[in-house]
Amino acid sequence: MIFWRIVDNQLYPVKETDTLGFEKSEGLRIPDEYLDKQEFMVMRTAHGIGDWGIISAMPRLLKEKYPNCKVVVPSKKLLKKLFGQDHNNVHVVFDNNRFVDEFVDEIDGEVFHDHYRIYDKDNTDIPLIKQMLEFWQFTEEEMSDSQPEMYWSDDERMFGDKIILDHIKGGEFEWPSPIPNFGCLLISDRFGSQYGKHHQKTYDRDVQNFMNILTEYQLPYFYWTVKPIEETKFNWINKSLDMKYIDLRIQLYIKSKAKINLSNQCGTNHLVVRYSKCFESQRQFPIAHNFVEGDIYL
Repeated sequence: MIFWRIVDNQLYPVKETDTLGFEKSEGLRIPDEYLDKQEFMVMRTAHGIGDWGIISAMPRLLKEKYPNCKVVVPSKKLLKKLFGQDHNNVHVVFDNNRFVDEFVDEIDGEVFHDHYRIYDKDNTDIPLIKQMLEFWQFTEEEMSDSQPEMYWSDDERMFGDKIILDHIKGGEFEWPSPIPNFGCLLISDRFGSQYGKHHQKTYDRDVQNFMNILTEYQLPYFYWTVKPIEETKFNWINKSLDMKYIDLRIQLYIKSKAKINLSNQCGTNHLVVRYSKCFESQRQFPIAHNFVEGDIYL
């Protein structure tokens, strides 16, 4: 892995390393001079929806600790300039977030991104956001409420509720309406795989874990599957709607209202662990910094 610095809108390789961040005993923390400026950027150097989602509580937590600060996140344009990546995940995660002051196309000075973290060599299951916030001089109490979070507009919530009720209850829609119990099932392209390739032992474990949860929670299910559900072992569930062609923020809202979410190890489910009971069939042992508090790992 390469440890990167971001300074004045430029990306600089610093060194090759086996472990990103700083060991707890080193005592390294963010400079007081940076904190005194009260202008902060939340930045990741990884680009998946889950990569951004697991640090989504950071703007709120920064505002709570430093009430007069300004919090910005990178725009698509800045991310493309720095990393050559062209994705919308930063907007999926942070749109409508009242703790984000601005999406910015450029940023002066040093950016203390996700490589600036404090790890504990004796405890791998510390969420990345807590490792980052410890570098930002947070106490354990100040970062205790750090599960992923999202903020939807009234229009998004009303649209999501209408989809749920139309496909479970039917009949005339009135908003707000009580939401019935339902589940969400997610089978990503990493189901039954290791390092991007089919792995029979992992596949068998994923199938058994899914069967156990789906048998225990016999609900109507909204689902997203990388291949048609008819080609999986789970076609027998009570299917309400294939969500593959629904806007991702609306999918996430629907998932947030579900009684349970079930997936193989996948970043998308991490975004709703604050709102729903989430089961995840584990692929990596240990999960390390991608560990999310509240997720039920199978």
